[in-house]
Parts: sequence; structure tokens; C-alpha cells
Amino acid sequence: MKNLIEKYTSNFKKELRGKLEALPPKARLGIVLTAFALFAVLCLYMTVTAIAGFGKGNGAMEIRHIEKLDLPMQESMNLYNNVYGKGTEEE
Repeated sequence: MKNLIEKYTSNFKKELRGKLEALPPKARLGIVLTAFALFAVLCLYMTVTAIAGFGKGNGAMEIRHIEKLDLPMQESMNLYNNVYGKGTEEE
């Protein structure tokens, strides 16, 4: 599968490069500038719509706090003791 993808992409690149090299330099420059302008306009559009729509949700924002994790006492104490080395020495 990987070989097929590489084969098709390399063929596509060769064809595209051949078509672009056949164009005169001014035409190539026009294509590059047009592609850049389209990209810039789309970026600005997405940024403006994101800023304009900020905070316009379906309802009020719900804030939830992190809840306490219920661990068995014995396991949590063993973890504490293993990390900090307490309670392992004999008295």
C-alpha cells in the first residue's frame, strides 16, 4: 500500500512539475501570487469568523470542578510509601 501511494505521488509531482516548468515565468508568478492571495483570504476569513462567534454557544457555560478520586486507602498508602520510602524500615 505504501509503495502504491509513493508511486502515485511521485507521478503526480512529476506531471505537475512538468506542467509548471512549461509556463513562462510571469505566468508562474501569477499562479503563485493567486494561490497565496487565496490562502491569505481564507486565513483571514477563518480568523474573523472565529473571533465573531466567540462565546455564542447554545447555553450558559457550565463550570465543573475536578472531583476527588476514590482510591482504596491501602493502595494509596503503599504508593506513598513506595515513592517516599516511609514505613519500609523495621522499627
